[in-house]
Amino acid sequence: MTYAFSHRGVRTGNEENTLIAFQRAVDLGITHLESDVHASADGTVYLFHDESLDRVTDASGKFNDYTDEQLAQVRAGGQPLCTLDALLDAFPQATLNLDVKDEQVIGPLAALIERRKAHGAIALASFSTARSAAVSHLLSAPIRRSPGQRELVLIWLCAHLLGWVPKRMLASYWAVQVPLKQGPLPVATRCFIKAVHRAGAQVHVWVIDDEPTMRLLIDRKADAIMSDDAALLVQVLGSSAAG
Repeated sequence: MTYAFSHRGVRTGNEENTLIAFQRAVDLGITHLESDVHASADGTVYLFHDESLDRVTDASGKFNDYTDEQLAQVRAGGQPLCTLDALLDAFPQATLNLDVKDEQVIGPLAALIERRKAHGAIALASFSTARSAAVSHLLSAPIRRSPGQRELVLIWLCAHLLGWVPKRMLASYWAVQVPLKQGPLPVATRCFIKAVHRAGAQVHVWVIDDEPTMRLLIDRKADAIMSDDAALLVQVLGSSAAG
């Protein structure tokens, strides 16, 4: 059965990746939260997508250059920024799918996971498999991961040209996380999803905000859908399960 990811939380403006945005998602019954991580100049891990503060906050400049004291004054859509510690404290039962955005956060993220023994609560993603692997190598226990872009190209080629994916290619991964299409190229096709399932991994599709595509992916048996419209996704998943 397909389940829901809230993509950066539920927001009405620029309050993405803030605690209130994730609280809204949890209030809808969502247990899987997708976010991104950067580290401050002090090495604290924050939920934040962009390299710079400019797009969604009242500050500007590179995120990694700001200290915790400075970031405490920054607001995104009127909301304070959220640390990973705060998110884990607020929602200890949630699964957090975290995109490792740059090299600076690798060490701090691994240290936080070890300190909190959060290996079971967190899954790692990144456009660069090397970044998620680097975090994993610093950990004392296994953690769920998804492959980066280079590996996904090979997985896609195997699925669509051969009709199957070698199990060894996905042996280290919990799921593949892909868009519906990459430009004009279809990615999350029925063939792709079946091949990945046979190789032993899940397929999560991002970012889907319209009902017809949600229903299409449910019909194709995608394991999870990531959406900015969590309320719609919960509604569609509920009606599909009832039907």
